[in-house]
Amino acid sequence: MTHGPDMPEDVCMRCLAVLGEPQRLRILRALAEGEQTAGALSERLGVRQNTLSHHMRQLREHGLVEVRRHPHDERFTFYRLNGRRLRALSAVLTDWAARADAECETSGRWSS
Repeated sequence: MTHGPDMPEDVCMRCLAVLGEPQRLRILRALAEGEQTAGALSERLGVRQNTLSHHMRQLREHGLVEVRRHPHDERFTFYRLNGRRLRALSAVLTDWAARADAECETSGRWSS
Protein backbone atom coordinates (compact mmCIF):
# COMPACT_ATOMS: atom_id res chain seq x y z
CA MET A 1 0.00 0.00 0.00
CA THR A 2 1.32 3.46 -0.87
CA HIS A 3 0.71 6.58 1.20
CA GLY A 4 1.50 10.00 -0.17
CA PRO A 5 3.45 10.77 -3.35
CA ASP A 6 6.48 8.52 -2.80
CA MET A 7 5.85 6.92 0.54
CA PRO A 8 5.20 3.17 0.68
CA GLU A 9 3.69 2.12 4.00
CA ASP A 10 6.80 0.25 5.19
CA VAL A 11 9.00 3.30 4.50
CA CYS A 12 6.54 5.53 6.34
CA MET A 13 6.50 3.25 9.38
CA ARG A 14 10.31 3.09 9.52
CA CYS A 15 10.58 6.88 9.27
CA LEU A 16 8.08 7.34 12.08
CA ALA A 17 10.00 4.85 14.22
CA VAL A 18 13.25 6.76 13.62
CA LEU A 19 11.50 10.00 14.60
CA GLY A 20 10.33 8.41 17.84
CA GLU A 21 13.74 9.20 19.36
CA PRO A 22 13.66 12.67 21.00
CA GLN A 23 17.29 13.49 20.15
CA ARG A 24 16.55 12.98 16.45
CA LEU A 25 13.60 15.34 16.66
CA ARG A 26 15.89 17.95 18.25
CA ILE A 27 18.32 17.49 15.36
CA LEU A 28 15.55 17.97 12.79
CA ARG A 29 14.30 21.06 14.60
CA ALA A 30 17.82 22.53 14.53
CA LEU A 31 18.20 21.71 10.83
CA ALA A 32 14.87 23.39 10.11
CA GLU A 33 16.79 26.65 10.59
CA GLY A 34 19.17 25.72 7.77
CA GLU A 35 22.10 23.59 6.76
CA GLN A 36 24.68 22.99 9.52
CA THR A 37 27.95 21.18 10.01
CA ALA A 38 28.17 18.17 12.26
CA GLY A 39 30.40 20.14 14.62
CA ALA A 40 27.94 23.02 14.86
CA LEU A 41 25.06 20.63 15.53
CA SER A 42 27.04 18.78 18.18
CA GLU A 43 27.89 22.02 19.96
CA ARG A 44 24.44 23.54 19.61
CA LEU A 45 22.64 20.46 20.94
CA GLY A 46 25.23 19.59 23.58
CA VAL A 47 25.67 16.12 22.10
CA ARG A 48 28.96 14.27 21.77
CA GLN A 49 30.18 13.80 18.21
CA ASN A 50 29.88 10.00 18.29
CA THR A 51 26.30 10.22 19.58
CA LEU A 52 25.42 12.76 16.89
CA SER A 53 26.99 10.51 14.23
CA HIS A 54 24.81 7.61 15.33
CA HIS A 55 21.63 9.69 15.06
CA MET A 56 22.68 11.29 11.77
CA ARG A 57 23.32 7.86 10.26
CA GLN A 58 19.77 6.80 11.16
CA LEU A 59 18.29 10.01 9.75
CA ARG A 60 20.33 9.69 6.54
CA GLU A 61 19.51 6.00 6.03
CA HIS A 62 15.81 6.83 6.21
CA GLY A 63 16.12 9.77 3.86
CA LEU A 64 15.15 12.40 6.42
CA VAL A 65 18.38 14.39 6.07
CA GLU A 66 20.82 14.93 3.24
CA VAL A 67 24.57 15.29 3.52
CA ARG A 68 27.26 17.03 1.51
CA ARG A 69 30.97 17.52 1.96
CA HIS A 70 32.63 20.91 1.87
CA PRO A 71 33.88 21.41 -1.70
CA HIS A 72 37.39 22.42 -0.58
CA ASP A 73 37.79 20.52 2.67
CA GLU A 74 36.27 17.03 2.85
CA ARG A 75 36.69 16.98 6.64
CA PHE A 76 33.60 19.18 6.95
CA THR A 77 30.20 17.53 6.56
CA PHE A 78 27.05 19.61 6.12
CA TYR A 79 23.57 18.35 6.89
CA ARG A 80 20.19 19.63 5.81
CA LEU A 81 16.62 18.42 5.93
CA ASN A 82 15.26 16.40 3.03
CA GLY A 83 12.15 18.48 2.39
CA ARG A 84 10.73 16.06 -0.16
CA ARG A 85 10.79 13.12 2.28
CA LEU A 86 9.39 15.22 5.11
CA ARG A 87 6.56 16.51 2.89
CA ALA A 88 5.74 12.94 1.84
CA LEU A 89 5.64 11.88 5.49
CA SER A 90 3.50 14.90 6.32
CA ALA A 91 1.12 13.96 3.50
CA VAL A 92 0.69 10.50 5.02
CA LEU A 93 -0.10 11.93 8.45
CA THR A 94 -2.48 14.48 6.92
CA ASP A 95 -4.24 11.68 5.04
CA TRP A 96 -4.60 9.66 8.24
CA ALA A 97 -6.03 12.68 10.06
CA ALA A 98 -8.51 13.32 7.23
CA ARG A 99 -9.63 9.69 7.33
CA ALA A 100 -10.09 9.89 11.10
CA ASP A 101 -12.12 13.09 10.75
CA ALA A 102 -14.27 11.54 8.02
CA GLU A 103 -14.91 8.46 10.17
CA CYS A 104 -15.91 10.65 13.11
CA GLU A 105 -18.29 12.67 10.91
CA THR A 106 -19.85 9.49 9.54
CA SER A 107 -20.27 7.88 12.94
CA GLY A 108 -21.31 11.11 14.68
CA ARG A 109 -18.49 10.80 17.25
CA TRP A 110 -15.86 13.50 17.67
CA SER A 111 -12.74 13.53 19.74
CA SER A 112 -10.61 16.47 20.75
